[in-house]
Amino acid sequence: MNITIIVLVTAGFILMFNNKDTGTGLMSRGFENLKYYTVLSNLFAGIAALVSLFIDNKFSKVMKLMSASATGLTFAVIAFFLGPLYGHVNLYRNANLLFHLVVPLIAMYDYVTSGGEVPELRFAVLSSVPTVLYGTGYVLNILINGIGGEYPNTNDFYLFLHWGWGAGIAIFAGITAATFGIACLLRWANKRIGY
Repeated sequence: MNITIIVLVTAGFILMFNNKDTGTGLMSRGFENLKYYTVLSNLFAGIAALVSLFIDNKFSKVMKLMSASATGLTFAVIAFFLGPLYGHVNLYRNANLLFHLVVPLIAMYDYVTSGGEVPELRFAVLSSVPTVLYGTGYVLNILINGIGGEYPNTNDFYLFLHWGWGAGIAIFAGITAATFGIACLLRWANKRIGY
């Protein structure tokens, strides 16, 4: 599973960096794609898989939980919110097929079916940290540089502040809570299914 995740994340990055079709499916050009949570969560999944190839201990298990939760959030947001809004076909093209669907499903499956000790509940809280850090960076960028421009050339590229700061903060809190919920669900499934 680790090698599969590493290969798919690498393939996704190659596809993404060679993509010329910007403005669709939440994609940009080259390194500009690193502004997206999807890209960063998949990169983290690849790093967690690489670490797990060489280290099999509590640290690697926690990294797997964190990366499965982050990519699980990506999967859930696309499948249940953005997909119905913008059309699943647009959001599952090119590298996004790997980053929005394939890698998240494999990362979650890999965590759930992995054996060994399940990390304590506090590590489910820790799984929310990457989302909090990302959200903080997103907000700081807007506070420093302003919203600027029209979509997709805006610092609020997810349009979280389209309905104002109150709604944006509520969305941020909801996404953080969803990441924690996904981590709890993955822990529970691992206890029931893991072998």
